[in-house]
Amino acid sequence: MTRTYFNLTVLVVLLLVALPMWAAPGGVQGQMAAVKGKVSLVRGQASPVVLRKHDTVEAGDEILTDHKSSATIRMPDGSTVRIYPDSHVVLRNETGSCKEFLQVFLGTVRVQIEKLSGRPNPKSMTTPTAIIAVRGTIFSVSVDQTGDTQVGVGEGLVSVASLLQPQNEVLLKPGQSCWMKHGQQRPTQPQMMTQPMPGLMGMDGMNMGGWGDMGMGAGRSASGMGNKGGMGQTGPHK
Repeated sequence: MTRTYFNLTVLVVLLLVALPMWAAPGGVQGQMAAVKGKVSLVRGQASPVVLRKHDTVEAGDEILTDHKSSATIRMPDGSTVRIYPDSHVVLRNETGSCKEFLQVFLGTVRVQIEKLSGRPNPKSMTTPTAIIAVRGTIFSVSVDQTGDTQVGVGEGLVSVASLLQPQNEVLLKPGQSCWMKHGQQRPTQPQMMTQPMPGLMGMDGMNMGGWGDMGMGAGRSASGMGNKGGMGQTGPHK
């Protein structure tokens, strides 16, 4: 009887210890669908490693491109993120009603969010100055060295708000863009794009709804952003 009680106690303790690990965020968040040039991954306190096509990436991973590299990540739901040269992004664990899946510290990304069985697929992402919320759409985000953020929409609707004052938001429609600038309390008013952002309106050999060629025809990065107005199990390689 005493031995049985002891065994049950040990089992309960082990379950309580393991439960936080089961519930902890993390796990595979995507797979590298395409990699061009040297794309680096930083995971935790480990040294940077080089990413290759088909490698899996996890929540918390930092991904960095240099001036000659780019990459595309495919998420489990089919959504895709293209990372342009001179960019620094971090994958986030998708939790809550409006899942934060990405943080962009610097550079440019082009995002295509897939609907779930024809229904909206709410997601959000952040930059040093902005919160961006989407429900199944195509859009681009560029962040410069000061944190100033430009958002442009190709398809669907995108909400852009101040990171400090999230109640101050604007709604972007296809063809529109806005800026969320460092030190400001609200985004600029939506305007029609006078210069297409990367990945939108046929730039880079890509149509609005497709990924097209991985070539960098636009040649734009954080330093040139325009006028301010089924998963594999392959890991990264050292």
